[in-house]
Parts: sequence; structure tokens; C-alpha cells
Amino acid sequence: MIFSIYCGETNSQRQNNANENAANKDSCDGPDTDINCCFVGMPETLSNILNMADKNEPGERMIIKGKVFKEDGTSPHADVIIYAYHTDNSGYYSKKGNEKGIRKWHGHLYGWAKTDQEGRYEIHSIRPGRYPAGGSPAHIHSAIKEPGEKKEPYYINDFVFKDDSLVDDNYVSSLRLKGGPGVVDVKKNEYDVWIGERDIVLK
Repeated sequence: MIFSIYCGETNSQRQNNANENAANKDSCDGPDTDINCCFVGMPETLSNILNMADKNEPGERMIIKGKVFKEDGTSPHADVIIYAYHTDNSGYYSKKGNEKGIRKWHGHLYGWAKTDQEGRYEIHSIRPGRYPAGGSPAHIHSAIKEPGEKKEPYYINDFVFKDDSLVDDNYVSSLRLKGGPGVVDVKKNEYDVWIGERDIVLK
């Protein structure tokens, strides 16, 4: 008598495992996922100040302030959520190891702010580095979520720095997103902190 022993999975088991893996898959884990993933994990309460880098983060301190305006360019836009992220001072989207979803790609320097009644916001961080491979100016990526349940979020032009040699006429002419060119003129203050301003018009 010959006994055959099969130790593999049955078709039913394989299908169940496939279904389980699909159910557990993080739909926000990818470099080009839906923009709504930028707002997953956002705190319920936000201030108009985005503190992105803690005191131990290597790099030169930087503060960018500004206002967000409606399409007319003069009316302050309150309760606009700004999501921002950028590289560390070496130009990498470095991680701490506990990142989930899109933060596996955006790294550990990220956060959210909500404009106040005057449309004001602030970003407190370190000055990001250029990508080591070159080709792009140092920048801060940002996405906007306007108040209103039916309004979809969208990206705006990156924050870049006027003193960066890669921020030239060709760069500015290539921009296609909302929010103005995003070129920030940063200067160091008496405390050796880079200070700059950017007003954002959402048209």
C-alpha cells in the first residue's frame, strides 16, 4: 500500500491567505499613494504652528511664517490644513523606524498645521538638505486641505530657498501647481536661526 502525504496548502487555504494579506496591506505604503494618505494619522487638534524637528535634530534651525489667502488674494483663509515634510540636513528622508504608511517614504520630518482666523501659519524645523544625487533644490513638500467635507486635498508648489543656486528662472517657469512659486527669502537672525516668509494664495 502506498501512502501519499501532501504538506502544502490547499487551494482554499491559499485563497484565504491571499485574502488576509490583501486585507492587511497598507494602502498608504508607497511613494505615489493617494494624497489623502498625507492626512492619515493627523491629530484631532491642530494649532497654526507646525513643529517638525525636535531639539535633537541635526541641522540649522529654520522658521517660516506666512498667511494663506483665498482666491482673491486678500481674504484670509482660516482652518486650512497644511501638511509638510522634507529631507534631513543630509538630503535623505531618514526614518526613526516606527513610521507607517506614507511616512515610510516621507521620513520622520513631517507634520500638520491649521491656519488661524487670520490665515496665519508657521513651520518650525531645520533647513533641509538637497538630495545627494543632485538635480533639485532643497525643498519642503506640502499639501493643502481646505475646510469643507467635499473638497479634495491637493499639492502646492514646494517651499524652496532664494539663496539656492538651483532656484533660477528656469525652475520658476517650470512650476505648475497652486500656491505661488514658493520661493522663500531666508535670512539668519541674531540667534542663528533661518527666518523666512511665504504667503500662499489658493487659486
